[in-house]
Amino acid sequence: MSIATPPTIPIPRKRWEKVLKEPTKRKKPKKEKEFRLVYVRIETKDGKTVGESAKELEIRFKEFSPARLIEPDETNLLLAVEKFLKDNPPRIYVVELTDGISRWFYVFPSAEKIKFEKKRVFVVKKKDAVKEILERIVSGEFSKKFKLDFLTILQILIGFAPFVITYITGEKSFQNLFNYLLWAVAIISAIQGIKKGYKEKSWEE
Repeated sequence: MSIATPPTIPIPRKRWEKVLKEPTKRKKPKKEKEFRLVYVRIETKDGKTVGESAKELEIRFKEFSPARLIEPDETNLLLAVEKFLKDNPPRIYVVELTDGISRWFYVFPSAEKIKFEKKRVFVVKKKDAVKEILERIVSGEFSKKFKLDFLTILQILIGFAPFVITYITGEKSFQNLFNYLLWAVAIISAIQGIKKGYKEKSWEE
């Protein structure tokens, strides 16, 4: 006895050709969330060692449950920062305590700004840029005499350019000066974008 099979339903040629031609939709990569990496360097006072001064600092940071690293390299410091980045905090503090010989680091996230006398703020747009920032910190670049890199000097020159142009041309029109300033701001913003995924500031919003 033969078993009856269901009839084959033909698919119109135009229909399956349309399906083949239809391009697959690619998902757009998610835009990385911007955050602040705040670096603070604290020098011990009154001849105290790092170990002696650390007690006071640790009491101050107790509520943040910081990760403490003694004489870390950039890899260990990066691992500590990445651990906190998983929760996408608005800012991460990297606090260095030093007596000129030893260096202890405290890493912790914070939703609120913390007051320090001096700080360096890195507005990070790409997480890949964190490694470069930490390499600069570990190398001791910020403990040396202040130096201006080429891009920073270029930005300063561009910032003064509108006033120089106005002075040379003898223009007194406020509108023209305003247009020059807009031009300068646009170029400075473009230069900031060249800096591998982050902007550097000396203040925190």
